[in-house]
Amino acid sequence: MLHLVKENIHTDSKKTSEIVNPVATLWDIELFYGKHPNYTECTYSVNFTTKLEGHASRCYLVIDLREHFDEYLRELNVFGSIEKSELHKTIEYIKQLKINGIFKRVPNLLSVMEGKAGSDESLELFELVMEAVQSDPDAFPSVSSNLYKHRVSSGVVLDTDQYITKYGHGALAITTEALLEILNLDEGSTKSIRFMEITRGFLANGYLLKRNRGPRLQEPIRPNLYSKEVKRFYVFKGDGTAQDA
Repeated sequence: MLHLVKENIHTDSKKTSEIVNPVATLWDIELFYGKHPNYTECTYSVNFTTKLEGHASRCYLVIDLREHFDEYLRELNVFGSIEKSELHKTIEYIKQLKINGIFKRVPNLLSVMEGKAGSDESLELFELVMEAVQSDPDAFPSVSSNLYKHRVSSGVVLDTDQYITKYGHGALAITTEALLEILNLDEGSTKSIRFMEITRGFLANGYLLKRNRGPRLQEPIRPNLYSKEVKRFYVFKGDGTAQDA
Protein backbone atom coordinates (compact mmCIF):
# COMPACT_ATOMS: atom_id res chain seq x y z
CA MET A 1 0.00 0.00 0.00
CA LEU A 2 1.34 3.44 -0.97
CA HIS A 3 0.97 6.42 1.31
CA LEU A 4 0.61 10.07 0.40
CA VAL A 5 3.45 11.65 2.33
CA LYS A 6 4.33 14.86 0.54
CA GLU A 7 2.70 17.65 2.52
CA ASN A 8 3.91 20.73 0.65
CA ILE A 9 1.85 19.97 -2.46
CA HIS A 10 -1.93 20.21 -2.46
CA THR A 11 -3.12 17.02 -4.14
CA ASP A 12 -6.64 16.86 -5.51
CA SER A 13 -8.16 13.57 -4.35
CA LYS A 14 -10.07 13.25 -7.62
CA LYS A 15 -6.88 13.74 -9.63
CA THR A 16 -5.07 11.20 -7.47
CA SER A 17 -7.80 8.64 -8.05
CA GLU A 18 -7.28 9.10 -11.79
CA ILE A 19 -3.67 7.88 -11.55
CA VAL A 20 -4.17 4.27 -12.58
CA ASN A 21 -1.54 1.56 -12.62
CA PRO A 22 -1.44 0.48 -16.31
CA VAL A 23 -0.25 -3.03 -15.42
CA ALA A 24 -2.39 -3.56 -12.32
CA THR A 25 -3.65 -6.95 -13.49
CA LEU A 26 -0.13 -8.40 -13.45
CA TRP A 27 2.02 -6.12 -11.26
CA ASP A 28 1.97 -4.25 -7.97
CA ILE A 29 4.01 -1.05 -8.26
CA GLU A 30 5.35 0.66 -5.13
CA LEU A 31 7.39 3.87 -5.04
CA PHE A 32 9.92 4.64 -2.29
CA TYR A 33 11.80 7.82 -1.36
CA GLY A 34 14.97 7.92 0.70
CA LYS A 35 18.76 8.01 0.85
CA HIS A 36 20.95 6.06 -1.57
CA PRO A 37 24.77 5.85 -1.43
CA ASN A 38 25.10 6.90 -5.08
CA TYR A 39 23.58 10.35 -4.45
CA THR A 40 23.92 13.15 -1.93
CA GLU A 41 20.21 14.02 -2.15
CA CYS A 42 17.31 11.69 -1.43
CA THR A 43 15.96 9.94 -4.49
CA TYR A 44 13.35 7.35 -5.58
CA SER A 45 13.24 3.62 -6.13
CA VAL A 46 10.35 1.58 -7.47
CA ASN A 47 9.43 -1.98 -6.63
CA PHE A 48 7.81 -4.29 -9.21
CA THR A 49 6.04 -7.32 -7.70
CA THR A 50 4.54 -9.84 -10.08
CA LYS A 51 1.10 -11.28 -9.41
CA LEU A 52 2.10 -14.46 -11.20
CA GLU A 53 3.29 -17.63 -9.47
CA GLY A 54 6.01 -16.97 -6.90
CA HIS A 55 5.21 -13.25 -6.45
CA ALA A 56 8.86 -12.36 -7.10
CA SER A 57 9.91 -8.72 -7.08
CA ARG A 58 12.68 -6.39 -8.21
CA CYS A 59 13.41 -2.86 -7.06
CA TYR A 60 15.23 -0.28 -9.23
CA LEU A 61 16.29 3.32 -8.87
CA VAL A 62 13.77 5.39 -10.83
CA ILE A 63 16.55 7.48 -12.36
CA ASP A 64 17.94 4.30 -13.98
CA LEU A 65 14.71 3.09 -15.59
CA ARG A 66 15.16 4.71 -19.00
CA GLU A 67 18.92 4.21 -19.27
CA HIS A 68 18.64 0.50 -18.45
CA PHE A 69 15.24 -0.01 -20.06
CA ASP A 70 16.06 -3.09 -22.16
CA GLU A 71 18.01 -4.74 -19.34
CA TYR A 72 15.20 -4.28 -16.81
CA LEU A 73 12.54 -5.32 -19.32
CA ARG A 74 14.34 -8.62 -19.87
CA GLU A 75 14.87 -9.15 -16.14
CA LEU A 76 11.21 -8.52 -15.27
CA ASN A 77 10.14 -11.02 -17.91
CA VAL A 78 12.28 -13.74 -16.30
CA PHE A 79 9.73 -14.09 -13.48
CA GLY A 80 6.79 -11.96 -14.68
CA SER A 81 5.20 -10.74 -17.88
CA ILE A 82 5.41 -7.19 -19.22
CA GLU A 83 5.51 -5.84 -22.77
CA LYS A 84 7.80 -3.05 -23.92
CA SER A 85 4.85 -0.67 -24.38
CA GLU A 86 3.55 -1.57 -20.92
CA LEU A 87 6.86 -0.75 -19.28
CA HIS A 88 6.90 2.64 -21.04
CA LYS A 89 3.41 3.34 -19.67
CA THR A 90 4.50 2.18 -16.21
CA ILE A 91 7.41 4.63 -16.23
CA GLU A 92 4.96 7.44 -16.98
CA TYR A 93 2.74 6.17 -14.16
CA ILE A 94 5.73 6.25 -11.78
CA LYS A 95 6.38 9.83 -12.87
CA GLN A 96 2.83 10.78 -11.87
CA LEU A 97 3.27 9.07 -8.50
CA LYS A 98 6.35 11.26 -7.91
CA ILE A 99 4.61 14.45 -9.01
CA ASN A 100 1.61 13.78 -6.79
CA GLY A 101 3.66 12.72 -3.78
CA ILE A 102 2.38 9.14 -3.67
CA PHE A 103 5.31 7.23 -2.23
CA LYS A 104 6.59 5.59 0.93
CA ARG A 105 9.39 7.37 2.77
CA VAL A 106 12.23 5.15 4.03
CA PRO A 107 15.56 6.06 5.70
CA ASN A 108 17.67 4.03 3.26
CA LEU A 109 16.59 2.76 -0.15
CA LEU A 110 19.02 -0.16 0.03
CA SER A 111 16.89 -1.57 2.84
CA VAL A 112 13.95 -2.05 0.47
CA MET A 113 15.75 -2.78 -2.78
CA GLU A 114 15.36 -6.43 -3.67
CA GLY A 115 17.77 -8.42 -5.77
CA LYS A 116 20.83 -8.49 -3.55
CA ALA A 117 22.46 -11.33 -1.68
CA GLY A 118 21.91 -11.52 2.06
CA SER A 119 24.64 -10.68 4.56
CA ASP A 120 25.55 -14.31 5.32
CA GLU A 121 25.85 -15.24 1.65
CA SER A 122 27.79 -12.05 0.86
CA LEU A 123 30.32 -12.80 3.58
CA GLU A 124 30.73 -16.37 2.35
CA LEU A 125 31.25 -15.25 -1.26
CA PHE A 126 33.55 -12.42 -0.23
CA GLU A 127 35.73 -14.90 1.65
CA LEU A 128 35.74 -17.05 -1.49
CA VAL A 129 37.02 -14.07 -3.50
CA MET A 130 39.74 -13.30 -0.94
CA GLU A 131 40.84 -16.96 -0.86
CA ALA A 132 41.17 -16.95 -4.64
CA VAL A 133 43.32 -13.81 -4.48
CA GLN A 134 45.56 -15.23 -1.77
CA SER A 135 46.02 -18.49 -3.68
CA ASP A 136 47.41 -16.68 -6.74
CA PRO A 137 49.09 -13.43 -5.63
CA ASP A 138 51.08 -13.09 -8.88
CA ALA A 139 47.78 -12.51 -10.72
CA PHE A 140 47.25 -9.38 -8.62
CA PRO A 141 50.33 -7.14 -8.92
CA SER A 142 50.35 -3.76 -7.23
CA VAL A 143 49.72 -0.56 -9.16
CA SER A 144 53.16 0.74 -8.14
CA SER A 145 54.88 -2.36 -9.57
CA ASN A 146 53.67 -1.45 -13.07
CA LEU A 147 53.28 -5.18 -13.82
CA TYR A 148 49.56 -5.38 -14.62
CA LYS A 149 48.90 -6.98 -18.01
CA HIS A 150 45.49 -6.77 -19.69
CA ARG A 151 43.82 -10.20 -20.12
CA VAL A 152 46.67 -11.82 -18.16
CA SER A 153 46.41 -10.28 -14.70
CA SER A 154 43.24 -10.80 -12.67
CA GLY A 155 43.42 -7.46 -10.90
CA VAL A 156 45.65 -5.05 -9.00
CA VAL A 157 46.40 -4.08 -5.41
CA LEU A 158 45.63 -0.37 -5.02
CA ASP A 159 48.76 0.66 -3.14
CA THR A 160 49.42 4.20 -4.39
CA ASP A 161 48.69 7.25 -2.25
CA GLN A 162 45.90 8.31 -4.62
CA TYR A 163 44.02 5.04 -4.24
CA ILE A 164 44.75 4.61 -0.52
CA THR A 165 43.16 8.02 0.04
CA LYS A 166 40.16 7.05 -2.09
CA TYR A 167 39.59 3.43 -1.02
CA GLY A 168 41.64 2.88 2.14
CA HIS A 169 44.56 0.53 2.79
CA GLY A 170 44.52 -2.90 1.23
CA ALA A 171 41.84 -2.26 -1.40
CA LEU A 172 41.87 -4.69 -4.30
CA ALA A 173 40.62 -4.14 -7.87
CA ILE A 174 39.40 -7.26 -9.68
CA THR A 175 38.50 -7.60 -13.36
CA THR A 176 35.00 -8.64 -14.35
CA GLU A 177 36.35 -11.78 -16.03
CA ALA A 178 38.26 -12.85 -12.92
CA LEU A 179 35.28 -12.21 -10.65
CA LEU A 180 33.02 -14.30 -12.87
CA GLU A 181 35.54 -17.14 -12.80
CA ILE A 182 35.89 -17.02 -9.01
CA LEU A 183 32.10 -17.05 -8.61
CA ASN A 184 31.83 -19.89 -11.14
CA LEU A 185 29.63 -17.88 -13.49
CA ASP A 186 30.04 -17.78 -17.27
CA GLU A 187 30.93 -14.61 -19.20
CA GLY A 188 27.35 -14.19 -20.32
CA SER A 189 26.34 -13.66 -16.70
CA THR A 190 27.49 -10.04 -16.34
CA LYS A 191 23.91 -8.83 -16.76
CA SER A 192 22.21 -11.85 -15.19
CA ILE A 193 20.00 -11.61 -12.14
CA ARG A 194 22.38 -13.83 -10.15
CA PHE A 195 25.48 -11.74 -10.87
CA MET A 196 23.62 -8.53 -10.01
CA GLU A 197 22.35 -10.10 -6.77
CA ILE A 198 25.88 -11.00 -5.73
CA THR A 199 27.52 -7.67 -6.63
CA ARG A 200 24.69 -5.62 -5.10
CA GLY A 201 24.99 -7.76 -1.99
CA PHE A 202 28.73 -7.05 -1.85
CA LEU A 203 27.97 -3.33 -2.08
CA ALA A 204 25.14 -3.34 0.46
CA ASN A 205 27.23 -5.26 2.99
CA GLY A 206 30.30 -3.05 2.62
CA TYR A 207 32.68 -5.42 0.82
CA LEU A 208 32.48 -3.74 -2.58
CA LEU A 209 33.63 -0.11 -2.65
CA LYS A 210 31.92 2.35 -4.97
CA ARG A 211 33.08 5.95 -5.26
CA ASN A 212 31.81 6.91 -8.74
CA ARG A 213 28.44 8.66 -8.95
CA GLY A 214 27.12 6.70 -11.92
CA PRO A 215 25.02 3.50 -11.89
CA ARG A 216 27.94 1.15 -12.64
CA LEU A 217 29.47 -0.76 -9.77
CA GLN A 218 32.90 -0.94 -11.44
CA GLU A 219 35.37 1.82 -10.68
CA PRO A 220 37.68 3.51 -13.24
CA ILE A 221 41.24 2.53 -12.30
CA ARG A 222 44.70 3.09 -13.82
CA PRO A 223 46.21 -0.36 -13.16
CA ASN A 224 49.79 0.67 -13.95
CA LEU A 225 51.52 3.59 -12.30
CA TYR A 226 53.31 4.79 -15.43
CA SER A 227 50.43 4.37 -17.84
CA LYS A 228 47.43 6.65 -18.37
CA GLU A 229 45.26 3.76 -19.58
CA VAL A 230 42.07 3.45 -17.50
CA LYS A 231 40.07 0.26 -17.08
CA ARG A 232 37.04 -0.63 -14.96
CA PHE A 233 37.33 -2.98 -11.99
CA TYR A 234 35.26 -4.16 -9.06
CA VAL A 235 37.05 -2.68 -6.03
CA PHE A 236 36.98 -4.69 -2.80
CA LYS A 237 38.01 -3.89 0.72
CA GLY A 238 41.09 -6.07 0.91
CA ASP A 239 41.43 -6.98 4.60
CA GLY A 240 38.07 -8.70 4.95
CA THR A 241 36.49 -5.89 6.96
CA ALA A 242 33.25 -4.44 5.66
CA GLN A 243 33.47 -0.75 4.85
CA ASP A 244 30.69 1.78 4.43
CA ALA A 245 29.83 2.08 0.74
